[in-house]
Amino acid sequence: MPLQFGWIEYLNLVPQAFFSGLLMGLVYALVAVGLALIWGVADIVNFAYGEYMLMAMYVTLIGSNNYGIDPLFMIPVNVVLLFAAGYVTYKLVIKRVMDAPMLSQIFVTFGILLILRFGMLFVMGPNTRSVETFMFDGAVVIAGLNFSLPKIVTGVVSLVTLAVFFLFLNRTKTGKGIRATAQDPEAAQVMGIDPDYMNGLAWGIGSATVGVAGTMVATFFSMQPELTPTTWTLFAFASVALGGFGNILGAVAGGMVISMVEHLGGVLLNPSYKELYIFLVFILVLIYKPEGILNWGEGE
Repeated sequence: MPLQFGWIEYLNLVPQAFFSGLLMGLVYALVAVGLALIWGVADIVNFAYGEYMLMAMYVTLIGSNNYGIDPLFMIPVNVVLLFAAGYVTYKLVIKRVMDAPMLSQIFVTFGILLILRFGMLFVMGPNTRSVETFMFDGAVVIAGLNFSLPKIVTGVVSLVTLAVFFLFLNRTKTGKGIRATAQDPEAAQVMGIDPDYMNGLAWGIGSATVGVAGTMVATFFSMQPELTPTTWTLFAFASVALGGFGNILGAVAGGMVISMVEHLGGVLLNPSYKELYIFLVFILVLIYKPEGILNWGEGE
């Protein structure tokens, strides 16, 4: 317990941490579902995932700081840009190692990570930078609790995007084709579904979801080419591991749990080690429950 607080003040922080955790959990869930989709369909771990998110954050920063475009209007730009980046990455690189040993696949995505990271470091420089203006800047007080307005808007956008994502996968012919490919590529091919096309779409859509997340996160989270992608990639991996690798619904639940661990751990234990609590959970899951403690069966 922080020494400067009495027990009553201390317990009053719990509701604040809980609802702040819910908001950030929606963001972590949105970041995690894209990684889970790529993992579940193509069966390849994308270590460059955080770099794609940073790409969206920098595009938002340039659009906002240099051209005065509000970050909210950068969402469609980043969706198109990141979808194209993911789809092209699959077609030009990943497709060629689909049947290669896992170690080769890991080296390839790690190579993409290095190219993107140091490319952005060269172009944007090593300094930490932030989006300067957002139409929803500021904070609001709701029922005595303080909330950052950019985080509330980001939570709402994440919730809407997750709803569209699940409707697409469950209600459209293409979405069902992606799910069928994830469950059994050979059977899907017999039914006339092109697994190669679906793999490309999965990479594109997974990258587009993190493009939405990157756009909104840029409104309240500073960016730096070396630290930012590492942080968000680990958040995504921890969420996916907790929910069960390749399980999209589990990734959403994993993102919510990871956020709660971070925020409640920061209040109930020590706020200096919030990230440490997340990675302790991540390591314990990998050791004792590698299929994920929230794995509700096969990937949705």
